[in-house]
Amino acid sequence: MRSLAALVLVALCASSTRAQAPAALPPAGAITIGLSDSVQSTILKEKRKLLVWTPPSYRDTTYPPRAYPVLYLLDGDAHFHSVTGLIQFLSTGINGTFVVPEMIVVAIPNTNRMRDMSPTNVKAGPDGRAMPGLEVTGGMGNFLSFIKNELIPHVDSAYRTSGYRIFVGHSLGGITVVNALYTMPETFSAYLAIDPSLWWDSNLLLKQARAQASQPGHWAGKALYLAQANTLNPADTSVNQHFNAIAQFDAVIKAYNRAGLRYGFRYYPEDSHGSVPLMAEYDGLRFLFKGYALDLAQAMDRPAFIPEHYAAVSSALGTPFEAPEQMIDMLGAAVAQGDRAKAFQFFKLNAELHTESAHAHLSLGMAYLAQGDTAKAIAELERALAIAPGRTVVRTMLAGLRKKG
Repeated sequence: MRSLAALVLVALCASSTRAQAPAALPPAGAITIGLSDSVQSTILKEKRKLLVWTPPSYRDTTYPPRAYPVLYLLDGDAHFHSVTGLIQFLSTGINGTFVVPEMIVVAIPNTNRMRDMSPTNVKAGPDGRAMPGLEVTGGMGNFLSFIKNELIPHVDSAYRTSGYRIFVGHSLGGITVVNALYTMPETFSAYLAIDPSLWWDSNLLLKQARAQASQPGHWAGKALYLAQANTLNPADTSVNQHFNAIAQFDAVIKAYNRAGLRYGFRYYPEDSHGSVPLMAEYDGLRFLFKGYALDLAQAMDRPAFIPEHYAAVSSALGTPFEAPEQMIDMLGAAVAQGDRAKAFQFFKLNAELHTESAHAHLSLGMAYLAQGDTAKAIAELERALAIAPGRTVVRTMLAGLRKKG
């Protein structure tokens, strides 16, 4: 029981934290990660701060603007840096790594964690004893309504979003994620629950799991990754309700899943309740986007494999995912010195897939020029200029080529 009491204490302490307002202007030379935003909530009757991270390509004017999936992160002030760092590493081509899509992260700092992340009002802890802070519990319904009806519309209007959403939470945030899957499954495409506090209110959400999972098609096209930490304590003399509730939930989902849920589970024997989020965030993202990773060797050998791969990914995940123009550019540049003919295939593919990209047509025009095909080079440069009339370099180049022709 001592392990469970410690987890409750962690939750109570976390509930009192407040997000720190960022400085208006960072010091000279500072490296900034993300930006501060906010939503005035009518439902919660308070202003909710947000931490927002956009991937490096979001503001790269070399390429046309595109839409991105959005990851909504609970306990946002605690996990913002770890999640954004993982996504940047896994999605942007560092060391040739493209194993998850680039995405926007919207982190939600806490104002009153115990209120927002508890599904019911309880008067006592799991041992039956009264505990301070529980008087405010039971506000999860309002909190989820805020996310669905106020936060998501704000994000969709303020940022370029694709409609694919991931919901991530740890501990009390984990049961918030589970309850969102129960009560508003249409809101998110994928769910990541990290060592969730399923013991809450005598295993309330655990008791609902079988009925939820048994509904045919209820979770069709949805994915859930559940992570469990090692919260066992050899000194405990009673049942560890936190640990057992998660293990039982896992067993129920595996036994009764008729709802079409793509489900993944992992137990982390070397990690505590506090250390497991970083490991679970990595593994969870890899599971939720299983199959997204591009086989670079196959792509380098046969560029036509790239659109085939992303068509398969789109079908598997139930939403369109396009081959990033920057990635194809990178692959073309990588082979250009040793195999110009292969590089040409990449540039041609980019222009075919990204017809509204001036950069793609300019690159293909230069590739045609390198082959000595001036007529086709001029045609591609004209397409680039039609899309981006302000590119004086392209205009000058065209004038020179026409004069020579």
